[in-house]
Amino acid sequence: MSNLIRRALLSSVFVATALTGAQAQSSLTIEQVKDGLYAIIGSGGNVGVRVTPQGVILIDDKFPRNFAEIQELVSSVSDLPVRYVLNTHHHGDHSGGNVEYIDISEVIAHQNARDNMVRGNQDAPPRVVFTDQTAVYLGGVEVRAFYMGRGHTNGDAVIYFPDLRTVHGGDLLHRL
Repeated sequence: MSNLIRRALLSSVFVATALTGAQAQSSLTIEQVKDGLYAIIGSGGNVGVRVTPQGVILIDDKFPRNFAEIQELVSSVSDLPVRYVLNTHHHGDHSGGNVEYIDISEVIAHQNARDNMVRGNQDAPPRVVFTDQTAVYLGGVEVRAFYMGRGHTNGDAVIYFPDLRTVHGGDLLHRL
């Protein structure tokens, strides 16, 4: 793992630790983390929202029942559509919303996460996968996804926002 990624992981523990205290709420809320980066917080996994001049990149998409509320919250910070969804792993509170996003966005996950979704008969597994790392470029913004080995599951991805020096770790980062 590069020193840059290590430093980012250590210095920017993003949504999972800084904001999980709000997860007990029954509805979703959105909070600005940094300029152009938001967190949708509620029961289950948190959703990262990276706003770019050409559209939105989501990190995770919760459950299917959360789709309309997520879309409403995204529209409160951007008039542009969700273009990409990066799943941090296969659990339903992180990738269950794929069923709603698969026809309007490109959904991306680690190969093992997709395999787990297929094996578990989960609806709407991603069409695009990666093994070690990948990146999405949209509106001059880069978002990277890294597989760092088995963690919470065998298909966890750590998402890195290089311009913001911030990471989203899915369920790899928990408040105890």
